[in-house]
Amino acid sequence: MEKDPEGLVIDVGGVGYRTAASLATLRALPTVGEECVLHTRMVVREDAMLLFGFATREERAAFDALTAVSRVGPKLAVAMLSALKPAEIVEAVGRNDVVKLASVPGLGKRTAERVILELRGKNLTVFEPGVVYEQNGGGPYMEAREALTALGYSLEESEAALKEIPPQDTVQRYVREALRRIRSGRR
Repeated sequence: MEKDPEGLVIDVGGVGYRTAASLATLRALPTVGEECVLHTRMVVREDAMLLFGFATREERAAFDALTAVSRVGPKLAVAMLSALKPAEIVEAVGRNDVVKLASVPGLGKRTAERVILELRGKNLTVFEPGVVYEQNGGGPYMEAREALTALGYSLEESEAALKEIPPQDTVQRYVREALRRIRSGRR
């Protein structure tokens, strides 16, 4: 096996196969020369046969779901999986979080909206077995995140504070608890 920023070359029975992979997969694989299991997906086009490799079945399932969305090709799906974990994609779709998805380089607001529209309501828990994310369209959580970013906290800092808070019924409760967590973390 060889790794580079574009992906990797895997040796299968003495034959090297060029495989595109997300940054998450490249980081998860063992050092060059060691054996590993790589979950693959082949995409056949008129002009090429492309091989994509994934460290986990969940990442491959996310790739399959993303490439089923119109205007999302394999390269954009890999870019999404390089920027976001499959669980983060599930959560963003469940919360109608266009901002989170559009933060992926190369993924615009309209395509992010399309991803949410086409994946909404599908059983996306295949991305992370046993983990179910709130799929209520955002509601108080999204409004609280927007309020925290309006107060000057970064998107990452806001999400980190809100992530551990159990579901709340009002924006004020989310914000109050998030601010308490942010203040206690800065001391």
